[in-house]
Amino acid sequence: MDYSFSSEGVLKKVLGYGYQIEPAALNMLEALGDEKVIDVLDSFTDKFPDTIVIEGKQIEAILEKTPSKEAAETNKFALRGKITQIYDGSGLIQRCPKCNRWIIDDFCMVHSDVEGIWDLRIKARFDTGTGRRTLIFKKDITEKSGGITLEEAKKLGEAATLARIKEAMVNRNFKVAGIELSGGNFLVKDISEV
Repeated sequence: MDYSFSSEGVLKKVLGYGYQIEPAALNMLEALGDEKVIDVLDSFTDKFPDTIVIEGKQIEAILEKTPSKEAAETNKFALRGKITQIYDGSGLIQRCPKCNRWIIDDFCMVHSDVEGIWDLRIKARFDTGTGRRTLIFKKDITEKSGGITLEEAKKLGEAATLARIKEAMVNRNFKVAGIELSGGNFLVKDISEV
């Protein structure tokens, strides 16, 4: 692909974060200032955790929601229901130190061989009685709801950690609150058993 000099700087930033980008999305980022480009790229891990290739619609979604406090307020949710399943890839995981993606056996899809950083996360199916949602828990909420710290999990290992989290959460009723992400996912910011 042929990129102008100005797009090359933005492209290097995108690649430095571990993403690929569609040409139309690159043009959108070029129209923003350097500081705004960094803000948008910093938002991708939370809003689109499984993204590999940045698309224009994702940038539009971030730009739509970022500037307005009112928009952020409408993104909040509170639900009651039951966790019916903890998905594979939950519990004790390793992340790429460069792009923060989930990696397996110290291999990142973007950065190849890396020394992973340990983390805790949960991706769970949540049944509200009227529908199903996918909940995503970062480390702090995983520790709170799973009853396990990252240090304990590293001593237990991946399989035992996942078993402990499932025991603490599956088929139990919870009240959860957080932020609705794209793709029908919900980032949990608070959880309590009911």
